[in-house]
Amino acid sequence: MNWPTPRRSLRIARVEYRRSVRAITDNTVQMLGFGVFLLLFVGVPTVGGAYGIYRFGDRIAANLPLLAAARGATAVAWVGVGVITAMRTVGKTGRIDREAGMLTTVPARDVVGGLVLAEFGRLFSIAVVPLLATSAAWSVALGTPVPVVAVPVTAAALLATALLAGHVVGVALKIAFAQSELLARYRSVVFVAAFLVYMAAITSEAFGDVLLRLGTVLRDAPMAYFGDALLVGTTGVDPSFARVAGAVALVAVAIPALLAVDVRAATRLWYTDRVRPESRESRTGGSGTKRNAAGESSLGFLAGVAHRQTRTVTANVWRRTKRSPLRLVYVAYPLFFLVTPLRNAVENGFIPRSLPVFLAFYGTWAVGASALNPLGDEGAMLPVTLTSTVDGDRFVRGHVLAATLVGLPLVVAATALTGYLSPLAPARWLALAAASAVVTVAGTVVALGVGTTFPRFSEVKVTRSRRVVVPSKTAFAPYSIVVVLGFGGAALFAVEGAPKVVAGLVAFLADLAGVPLAPGAETVRLAGGAVAVLFGVVAPPAAYRYAVRRFETFTL
Repeated sequence: MNWPTPRRSLRIARVEYRRSVRAITDNTVQMLGFGVFLLLFVGVPTVGGAYGIYRFGDRIAANLPLLAAARGATAVAWVGVGVITAMRTVGKTGRIDREAGMLTTVPARDVVGGLVLAEFGRLFSIAVVPLLATSAAWSVALGTPVPVVAVPVTAAALLATALLAGHVVGVALKIAFAQSELLARYRSVVFVAAFLVYMAAITSEAFGDVLLRLGTVLRDAPMAYFGDALLVGTTGVDPSFARVAGAVALVAVAIPALLAVDVRAATRLWYTDRVRPESRESRTGGSGTKRNAAGESSLGFLAGVAHRQTRTVTANVWRRTKRSPLRLVYVAYPLFFLVTPLRNAVENGFIPRSLPVFLAFYGTWAVGASALNPLGDEGAMLPVTLTSTVDGDRFVRGHVLAATLVGLPLVVAATALTGYLSPLAPARWLALAAASAVVTVAGTVVALGVGTTFPRFSEVKVTRSRRVVVPSKTAFAPYSIVVVLGFGGAALFAVEGAPKVVAGLVAFLADLAGVPLAPGAETVRLAGGAVAVLFGVVAPPAAYRYAVRRFETFTL
């Protein structure tokens, strides 16, 4: 086999690593989020773990079954690193930037070596400080210098083999999606399903039990041999040197074998043409006019309600979303905050009063957010749209219909169903469901007004190879504030007990600030209703007129 040239692969890896760092440092929000992640999930556990090992390391070695725990932990860690690497390979790191230029100047094997080394550098740069800190604390606690060497070396070997195995799996999945017409056609559906499974796994309380069970099952697997190597030199522990030798042999055999497979798989991925799944209209030879007519016919039930051009705008929005569903990926982010309440409701068989409110609020925000960039979503077709016979009224109405025809029934149904199953009185949850319907439509109209004020036309990278246009942060902020105020006011007016809680919170904050303010619950309830009327009744017509005028006077 032709092995990667170390010098070229290191150069490619260095460039790829620098690009990763630059991508984080150039984005303030991303850099802040990464900093919080490092602080909470790397810094705090490192400091706490190193201190605990330093203080109680001798007791841990004397009283806990370290060898069995290390075998299970290293096996689970190996599988986890492999899964994470496979996911990253499919989504981001399976292809190199400026692929055509790279593959015509250096051999593919050097590119593969560079990608794998860059990924190793990314992961190891996060793990190196915790490894050195905990191994040093372990050495001081036990009075032996061996763990300072054994722990980082073993971790690096485990990471290298697991990363290569995961990279091979990820490249194989990319080949399947690139060369299978069925998978390519339903790629978005598969990714959404995988994302939902991933969310369910990491938020499930059974996830920890599954990991413990997996560690028990894999204690005799080859990747568990790293557990014995990890504890070499640890006082009071007698690792199997046959397993240590097995770990060394595993590294010596697995790395070249996996690298050889990875090079062949990546070469096939990069040098083989991708399938291009054809649409039904293309296979039947349909023209553009026929496709437009088919899109409009799907909205035939609105023929007596909406103008033909309005229906055309709606159909185009749906068609654009179907072709590129990733442009709405930001709508799914707040779902992380809903997973825990939903899981608790399912597991306990009890729906609290707050769940219908949370579902209605998220649904209201999500439906409007999907229409937050009407001008930017047009892309290259914006000049054609602006100079067409479609006026501002029909353009805005078409976007309102596109968002609400899909989202409104879901929001109302979810709110009504959870409200019916919750302890809320019928009058309360019916009022909440009605308010969610009104605020959803109103929020969508307000979103169009905000979105036409702050359009975004530039693309952002959502995966390694996919860039889409998403709304700007400047549009998100005022829109989210309006939805919070409008829906919050409606919830205060409709949900029993909420005015009393808010009144107490206002009185507490006012007392801290030294302001004599203690509103009653009924006052807060009426104020919430007034705010809901302001943002649910007064603001939408103004936003609608502005969006219409903005479209009709917009210039490139």
